[in-house]
Amino acid sequence: MPYLGSEDVVKELKKALCNPHIQADRLRYRNVIQRVIRMPGVQEYIQQPILNGLRDKASYVRRVAVLGCAKMHNLHGDSEVDGALVNELYSLLRDQDPIVVVNCLRSLEEILKQEGGVVINKPIAHHLLNRMSKLDQWGQAEVLNFLLRYQPRSEEELFDILNLLDSFLKSSSPGVVMGATKLFLILAKKFPHVQTDVLVRVKGPLLAACSSESRELCFVALCHVRQILHSLPGHFSSHYKKFFCSYSEPHYIKLQKVEVLCELVNDENVQQVLEELRGYCTDVSADFAQAAIFAI
Repeated sequence: MPYLGSEDVVKELKKALCNPHIQADRLRYRNVIQRVIRMPGVQEYIQQPILNGLRDKASYVRRVAVLGCAKMHNLHGDSEVDGALVNELYSLLRDQDPIVVVNCLRSLEEILKQEGGVVINKPIAHHLLNRMSKLDQWGQAEVLNFLLRYQPRSEEELFDILNLLDSFLKSSSPGVVMGATKLFLILAKKFPHVQTDVLVRVKGPLLAACSSESRELCFVALCHVRQILHSLPGHFSSHYKKFFCSYSEPHYIKLQKVEVLCELVNDENVQQVLEELRGYCTDVSADFAQAAIFAI
């Protein structure tokens, strides 16, 4: 966008955003929203086009408009929540475009954060579960996290939900597997045999995630492993070498691995684990070296 005086910017913005042909131009619409929404003096002109964008025929426009609603709300953080806007976003959870659905959850969470975030009731929960297969892996992981807020009303409904979740335990995405596992374990807390079965099934994907090149994913996977070991002590004992630390790993991952190793020690592997821990005692990180000494 070339440099213009403030009056010219407002004039051009108003003309551009009120033009349906430009709204339908996906890239142009996105750029206008993202670049000018924080400019002083233009919010009054951008609000109506964003609201119009929620009903636009082009799914890309709806995706950006939904996120624009959260940005508008943040610019007026002291104002009351617009009930009509919230209702509009809740209705868009049934949009045919899966990205619009996920963006709606994000925006509602942001707009309603002072009230506890987006509410997941029975119709919304079952709708999201039935749309899961249409989402990409990032969307699936996000929806699984939102579904943690829903508690089934009956045992029959509980097992219907568990059946819908079952396929996501086999996902190629470690993030989806971990999200599905966490939801499974919380929902099935009154059925220990179901929890045990799930933990056995996800052992492979979790071990793979613990060796991931993504540090964030590796850290989250290690946290999940530690939680699992509280329920099933020694569950990963035969794979203890997977939790040996490499020199290039950040210290926060190394610290998690040391904690896991302490949980996996048994009569068969105690010598190997102690030898590994002794090697960590001279690490350049004082915190990590201290943790290794304490573990020994």
